[in-house]
Amino acid sequence: MAGPDQHETDGRVDDAPTSGAPPVGRHVHPDPAPDVEVSTRRRQAILAGHGGDARLARDLLTDPAAPVRAAALGALDRIARSGGADGLSTDELATGLADPEPAVRRRALEALAGPDRSGAGPIHDEADRPDAAGPDRAEAGRSNTPDSDQDETNLGEASGLASRLTELLLACLEDADHSVLEVACWAAGEVPEVAETTVDALTAVAGPEPGGHEDALCREAAVAALGALGHERGRAAILGGLKDRPAVRRRAVLALAAFEGDDVEAALERSLEDRDWQVRQAAEDLLGPGATGDHP
Repeated sequence: MAGPDQHETDGRVDDAPTSGAPPVGRHVHPDPAPDVEVSTRRRQAILAGHGGDARLARDLLTDPAAPVRAAALGALDRIARSGGADGLSTDELATGLADPEPAVRRRALEALAGPDRSGAGPIHDEADRPDAAGPDRAEAGRSNTPDSDQDETNLGEASGLASRLTELLLACLEDADHSVLEVACWAAGEVPEVAETTVDALTAVAGPEPGGHEDALCREAAVAALGALGHERGRAAILGGLKDRPAVRRRAVLALAAFEGDDVEAALERSLEDRDWQVRQAAEDLLGPGATGDHP
């Protein structure tokens, strides 16, 4: 009978933390359950998002309870995505990304990476949207040249906010809470506009072997993000993921779809012999008909 699937480069098994920190359970809530009052306010925040009540959601955004703040942030994000002009602002999003509670940071990361109503992400859209230089920008000939000193000031402020969000995303890519880090990796993969800034942080989480984060879900999320970005500096980490646990190896094979080269072809060929059938199947799908020597 086969033994446990180990991390082949350093012998890790079952991703037990090596730093002495307590295990992080994805579905375990170490804190006491919210009391009735907290649950009621959380419900109010959720309903405010569905009802378009930005004032109530904003009032609850500074609630002392993290579940309420997270729900309020999500409510304002929902209002913004539905076309509400008084939805989640960049400053409020930045505050959420820096919140001391992991639940709020996770929800803020989801808002950061999600598309807005124009289909763009908030990091780059803040500086690119037509009204970033003021309400009259669209009527000023729709030119890239600001028509006043105030326009230049507003554009500079918008660019600064985008940079601030990117810095906060980088901070979350080094978060001590594994659940936040996992979501941060996903978020980074959804924002290719800042890939040049985030790719090295993702590589540090993914590997390449024998490094990488101690948590397999974080490594898996980082490998998937690197595949989504397709940045050349992520190639080595993705190839290193082919020596990791099965779930990471599956992600690594799929991530190689964004790359070309003899090293990629050789890695996919080796993956045809992987002991995990899903890894083998993914490699076969990428290599195409005849990859396993079968002929119609």
